[in-house]
Amino acid sequence: MLKHEVTAAIRESGIIAIARGLAPADVVPAAEALLAGGVRVFEITCNSPSVYDGIRALKAALGDRMRIGAGTVVNPVSATLALDAGADFVLAPNFEPEVIAAVHERQRLMIPSVTTPTEVVKAHRLGCDLLKLFPAGSLGPGYIKDLRGPFGEAALIPVGGVGLDNLEAFAKAGAFAAGVGSNLVRRDLIAAGRWAELTEEARRFVAAFAAGRAA
Repeated sequence: MLKHEVTAAIRESGIIAIARGLAPADVVPAAEALLAGGVRVFEITCNSPSVYDGIRALKAALGDRMRIGAGTVVNPVSATLALDAGADFVLAPNFEPEVIAAVHERQRLMIPSVTTPTEVVKAHRLGCDLLKLFPAGSLGPGYIKDLRGPFGEAALIPVGGVGLDNLEAFAKAGAFAAGVGSNLVRRDLIAAGRWAELTEEARRFVAAFAAGRAA
């Protein structure tokens, strides 16, 4: 999957669903339910059970309709294993040049985490077009607006503490997309197999981000 195609899918979706710690048997049904609600990008974190098998299963079942990413990638080995499993992109919770280099060597999309203006500049110098802003809930939507003052072209994706209460505000502030974990990928719904309700949650999140972007 070419980097620009994954980037376009992330922008179109507006939402990256983040699955952390799901049971392997629940990964594909959860992704299918989210896709039915308009979420076209799904991230499975590398501290989840059988993560690489999960990536393979997701690619086999949904690879033609959904972009699949590996998250919480903190070292080059994990990045390589995720890409070998078929991940379309890699996200990190920190800024680690060695991970960036490993992903770029494979010509895949790398989304490192940034918090400071210095990290924004360093990430751009290393060829990263999309940047994860973490922890976004603590920093708030205003922080994106402030960063986009001097860095107007920065494509920032807030992650961490993003929910329906602040999602529209993040979009209004100029977020490129948003990464949403347990507020969207709800374990109570998944454990009970309440897939239709998970689909409705996805629709609400997609609509909220779209409304903020259009404002």
